[in-house]
Amino acid sequence: MDNVANSVAVDGASSSSGPSGIDVPFLACLPDDVRARLAEASRVERFAPRAELFTGGDMPHHLHVVLNGIVDLSCAYKGHECTALMMAAGDVFMPAAALYSEPYLISGRALTASRLLIIDAKAVRREAQACTELALALARIMAGQWRVALKIILDLKCRSPSQRLAAFLLRLHDGAQPRLSAEIPFSKRQLAARIGMQPETLSRTLQTLAANGLYLRGRQIIVTDRALAEEFCGPDPYPPASEYELGVHAL
Repeated sequence: MDNVANSVAVDGASSSSGPSGIDVPFLACLPDDVRARLAEASRVERFAPRAELFTGGDMPHHLHVVLNGIVDLSCAYKGHECTALMMAAGDVFMPAAALYSEPYLISGRALTASRLLIIDAKAVRREAQACTELALALARIMAGQWRVALKIILDLKCRSPSQRLAAFLLRLHDGAQPRLSAEIPFSKRQLAARIGMQPETLSRTLQTLAANGLYLRGRQIIVTDRALAEEFCGPDPYPPASEYELGVHAL
């Protein structure tokens, strides 16, 4: 990895089911010998918030799996950040780059304190050529990520920034664990980058949302009128998350 100096710690080699009992679902379907070889070619690293994993144009040396935390896949243009996807626990990110040895199109950095499983890309390519189960597992992940990306494209084409923000906050709200208050797990600046708006317009947009049944108190997401909020978002505030069944949890 090009930026290991930014990581907090290296935990050492991982088991194929993930360290400390954390499962890595896409490895679970593999034959024992394949899992063992991938485990030998892997390690776990911890990253501090804002630690850089790679930059656009770098060649991939590893396949990354998020065990804990959130990783931002984004690019910067004229001083502005644009987030493509936020990868959450369980996500395998940029698998096509690692599988086909293509340069990264965007940069990756930890948004929160994160713990990643790092698998040598050469080992992944070698095993995928010989193991149908691994090739299909990676194809399944890429299919799920394409579905997420397509939903984001449709949001950009069909919804206003305020509608996109409302739909995204509703998704975070509904995804919170029962009996826990729903919060955005990153800064409002990063929220603006994910939605595709300038940070300085976020406050005004949040005022619009407050008049339509949804607002933020600090980072806490509060829904005061669910029906009004859904009507404001337009049809299908967020389509069914079928990509979860494909092993993708990206935000």
